[in-house]
Amino acid sequence: MNTRCPERREGCRVVRPVGELDLATAMALRNELRGNDAALSACVVADLRCVTFMDSSGLQELRTAQTRCEAVGGWLRLVYDHRSIELLLQLTGFAQQFPRYAGVDDAWNGRPSLPGSSGAQAAGGGRPGAGG
Repeated sequence: MNTRCPERREGCRVVRPVGELDLATAMALRNELRGNDAALSACVVADLRCVTFMDSSGLQELRTAQTRCEAVGGWLRLVYDHRSIELLLQLTGFAQQFPRYAGVDDAWNGRPSLPGSSGAQAAGGGRPGAGG
């Protein structure tokens, strides 16, 4: 797994892993999601559009990051367009916890893709500091 430089967007960490998310790259994904900032981000957008493969190891790291974010009143949202990621989420029962967002702007603003277009509606939330 390679990564593009993570960015911060008004209190939200945006990570963009590239390549495969599997057992061999799970630790690198964990580090990207967590970051090395002194203050951990409560809100994280994981842009998975450049991910070519993801298994349960990558999904577990996303779940761990989601739990950490929610524990401090935040969220983790996924941007993806690969059918294989959608299938993985459906088969593992996490499709509702991780609705699909079409882009980083949509994720940051809490606008998931329409149901039936690769994801379920997200429950509540919006931008950091905007009630979500």
